[in-house]
Amino acid sequence: MNITRFAEDRQDVFWIVGAGQAERHATTMRPGAVYAGQCVAALCDVQIKIPQPTPLGRDPLTKKVTRKCPACEGIAEGKNYAETSWDF
Repeated sequence: MNITRFAEDRQDVFWIVGAGQAERHATTMRPGAVYAGQCVAALCDVQIKIPQPTPLGRDPLTKKVTRKCPACEGIAEGKNYAETSWDF
């Protein structure tokens, strides 16, 4: 599992914690390509709301969230996606 860099020969998925959620979902949408408040589809078809960015000098609270959506995890593993955890 690739958790620190982008893969050139595989599709990337980004594990993010949507606004108001307590677990990570995987999405193929690069998080920097969408604005805060926009909803994107997770691999499991759940809509996740992109959170506001963390102010400079602070650590995102979502860094502590390690629980992953089991449905997204199964799809990501089955399709051999390159995985990156992303916090805003």
